[in-house]
Amino acid sequence: MGERLPDFAVTCIDGSTFELADTKGKVVFINLWATYCGPCVKELPLFDKLYHENEGDIAMIAVHANLTTEDVPAYIREKGWDIPFAIDDADETVFGIVNGSLALPQTIVLNRKGEVIYNQVGSVSEEVLETLYEQAK
Repeated sequence: MGERLPDFAVTCIDGSTFELADTKGKVVFINLWATYCGPCVKELPLFDKLYHENEGDIAMIAVHANLTTEDVPAYIREKGWDIPFAIDDADETVFGIVNGSLALPQTIVLNRKGEVIYNQVGSVSEEVLETLYEQAK
């Protein structure tokens, strides 16, 4: 415990920038996902709900794997999700920083001190997300 991620910045699909250094004092959720990953798509509405219920206290980024099989921004718009989304770069920079795997989804949670308290592959439930949020506060 107490591990910190190196700072990174990623350009979001909406043109904004998510920079880890800007999240100090917030609970941070990083979700690795892909449109072709059924469990990823199933859990994203839970992240969207958590983000909006705790807006201002949570920093969140959902990073799509660099391998894209369709128009990711159109897919996100169609689903109606509006958490910050990004597509990883060709070097898979974000996936590398968080020890991302080819197995998706993967959730990484940082507490307010910026320490990694959770980094697991596999789907999460609403209860798990709420518990992680409480633990990170």
